[in-house]
Amino acid sequence: MSKLKTHFLGFELENPWCVASAPPAATGELMARAFDMGWAAAIMKTVGPVEEPIINVAPRIHTYKRWNREIAMQNIELITDRKLSVWLEELKILRKRYPKKMIIGSIMGPGHDMDPWIILVQEMNKIGCNAVELNLGCPHGMPERDMGSICSQDPAITENIVRAAKSASKVPILTKLTPNVTNLKSIAAAAKRGGTDGITVINTVNGIIGVDIWKRQPHLAVNHQYTAVGGISGLAVKPIGLKCVAECKQETGLPISGVGGISTWEDGVEYLLMGAVMLQVCTEIMIRGFKIVSDLNKGLEKYMAEMGYSSVENIVGDLHTHVTSFDYLLKQSKSEKIKINEDTCTGCNICVVSCDDAGYQALQLKQVPSKERTKGMRNVAELKYDHCTGCNLCVAVCPVPDCMTMYDSQESFPYELHKSYAEITLT
Repeated sequence: MSKLKTHFLGFELENPWCVASAPPAATGELMARAFDMGWAAAIMKTVGPVEEPIINVAPRIHTYKRWNREIAMQNIELITDRKLSVWLEELKILRKRYPKKMIIGSIMGPGHDMDPWIILVQEMNKIGCNAVELNLGCPHGMPERDMGSICSQDPAITENIVRAAKSASKVPILTKLTPNVTNLKSIAAAAKRGGTDGITVINTVNGIIGVDIWKRQPHLAVNHQYTAVGGISGLAVKPIGLKCVAECKQETGLPISGVGGISTWEDGVEYLLMGAVMLQVCTEIMIRGFKIVSDLNKGLEKYMAEMGYSSVENIVGDLHTHVTSFDYLLKQSKSEKIKINEDTCTGCNICVVSCDDAGYQALQLKQVPSKERTKGMRNVAELKYDHCTGCNLCVAVCPVPDCMTMYDSQESFPYELHKSYAEITLT
């Protein structure tokens, strides 16, 4: 798999896939199993100050499912409850056994005391970690102790922590940020000022996974009654992750380790095209196990062959530069219309209902001869040309790939609203 080799923070990786700092990296044994399966890198589950007691509640994990598929996961699990001394011994063994694997330490300390950060960085340096990830993003449990996401919701705190860690470290510093802020760019800029070598985004998103409407309790409930705002991960958060990669890359230009909703090789490619270099996976491992790395590699290799990429680094793109303001989009916009492929249209009526009830009443069904002469006529979607404003809703809901597509009508922009939409029609 030489084609899958890439580089991150000066280390050569056999592939871009990394086990994120989470339950799949809760022990040295788990990290070893991941390496044996083919993962190129792993980030230990975050360790905090030695004197900090870590006690978890039960239950602490639940998923949100649709169509027998896990769409999201909530956890209210804390950082590692294992002793630092145990971790250090295990990391030493891993470092010796897996010299070609990237082993990344993960640490957490308070926002207003730099000494614990410095001590933990020095300990990670002693056992030969290739980099140290500063966990500034945990959204639950730790913020009440002046740790976790509270540390990356204030630029000054972020900058101070990164600067202190960087001053004590002999290896690259990776800063993991929370998405639960109104202005991520200001936080990323602060991390850069502090001297971080790279940025990890995203940590989990604040949320509550759901409610059991029959038992009248949260799905994730302690003592069948109480819950807490926790970290949402999994496929549902990928749009947020991509947005954060774009913003951090735009603001800092630093190497980005992308994480959040990566469930397939296609998800990973999206992150690479947006500008990420390393790809971290957590929730999908928790659901399907370390073995998924085989499919991730096979899919990525096939994609590279079809696209003509000679290395993963060739995939890393600049789509973050394509993320711009609405005003700029308005200047670039054209008068788009919908084109319907009648040969593949099934006449399912989904697009017509969507456009009628949430759009511009620009679609209707019509009858055309069936492909099989013995079956007479069949329904297909038809565009009411003057009603279409190119909103793309019908394309988004159509269940048939490429049946409905957008094209530039070459007409003047902005569009003119059709009379029945623009005027009062109530009677």
